[in-house]
Amino acid sequence: MQFVSQAFVVFLPLAFVAYWVAGRLGGGATAQNVVLIAASYAFYAYWDVRLLWLLAAISVIGFVSGLLLERDSGPATRKAVLVTTLLLSLGILGFFKYFGFFLDSLTSALQGVGFSTPSYALNILLPLGLSFYTFQMLTYPLDVYRRQAHATRDAIAFLAFASFFAQLTAGPIGRARELLPQYQARRLFDDARARDGLRQVLWGLVKKVLVADNLAPLVDHAYGGYQSMHSLDLLVIAVFFAVQLYADFSGYSDMAIGLGKLFGLRLPTNFAYPYFSRSTAEFWRRWHMSFSFWIRDYVYIPLGGSRVRTPRRVFNVLVSFLCVGIWHGADWTFVVWGLLNGLYQIPGILLGRTTPRDTIAHGRLIPSLREAGAMLGTFLLAVLAWVFFRADSLAQAAGVLGRFFTSPGGGLETDYVPYLALCAALLVGEWLQREQPYTLRQLRRLPVPVRWASYCALLLTLLVLGAHGASPFVYVQF
Repeated sequence: MQFVSQAFVVFLPLAFVAYWVAGRLGGGATAQNVVLIAASYAFYAYWDVRLLWLLAAISVIGFVSGLLLERDSGPATRKAVLVTTLLLSLGILGFFKYFGFFLDSLTSALQGVGFSTPSYALNILLPLGLSFYTFQMLTYPLDVYRRQAHATRDAIAFLAFASFFAQLTAGPIGRARELLPQYQARRLFDDARARDGLRQVLWGLVKKVLVADNLAPLVDHAYGGYQSMHSLDLLVIAVFFAVQLYADFSGYSDMAIGLGKLFGLRLPTNFAYPYFSRSTAEFWRRWHMSFSFWIRDYVYIPLGGSRVRTPRRVFNVLVSFLCVGIWHGADWTFVVWGLLNGLYQIPGILLGRTTPRDTIAHGRLIPSLREAGAMLGTFLLAVLAWVFFRADSLAQAAGVLGRFFTSPGGGLETDYVPYLALCAALLVGEWLQREQPYTLRQLRRLPVPVRWASYCALLLTLLVLGAHGASPFVYVQF
């Protein structure tokens, strides 16, 4: 089931009413969690009921491992439990997501050196959201092992945490130590929070339906026929994809976080206006933040982080970004994309530059020339890397990049102008509200008539100009 679907329009009110009624009838947190689990499993079953066992298996592995790790056993036993948990969970993820890729790569490599090997075609169905809920679950045994969290015996609360439908298929990836306490306590309906959640859902819809879904057909068509396109048009298409991906994924995150507010839950922030970053390091502090921080805390820091000599730090960064690339997909394009983003970090490491932590042009409408230049340079580096992310193969990525520099001539396709205006409108709107958690947040301060006129105008725009059902959320395939 997608957020942007008729089925979800029916599903959400039913789940919402049942959830809050259960809480009011005296069932407390347990009753609310039971409703949430039932709703979440129904949500996932709508995609493919055959794969419900995977969600249940990952959840059970996590819950049982927490209980075993909480026991006062020796370090060797605890480490064995953690390693077993990681092998089971990542083994399931690896089989469904990467087994076919590695088999194809091995076959190609053997054939390349003269061995005659049969080609196998495995049609392994990739479960939606598997990477997301697997990594969210892994935060639990990892934190219990580190003594940063206590194991829970409340299986109902844990299953609700592991399966909440809003973040099930594309995050944000929450930490058990931050989310589990919310599920263990009874949630009380907060009218102001619910209204804020609806505003954030509306903004997510605008980004997804109005921006991302209108850009997607242009990008798909261009990548299918890039051989006949000129440099300028291809560059514009690359920018379109950068905006499409951001609007699509951050739109999903806004909707998920907003839905969490409707159910009295605080989900982690996932985007903080990444295209206004002044360096690639800052970009990764603002893009898919829940996953970036997961890699930082569970891969980069355990490798030694930045508390090592420069060569080892570079190695740690490259390994971390290799993991980022592999997590995103079973294809060499994602491996190259991840390593390229890792290479982007090396100049800053060698020069000893620190990552900016303030909002760009804080308190000012216009950035300085230096800030604008840094922001533009970072955006162009991201656009270049996104070519590998979008391409169907390394050959296609190389072909697109090659035509960037070898196919001058021809003016800008006039059909692209309205879409450039659409991208500019999104970025300008977000620039003006970049110090807010999301762009529509400030509408709450406007007079009621103006506020509702704004809501109606946005909804009418979605109905008239939105590309309804044009494409699924990009990140559900990861």
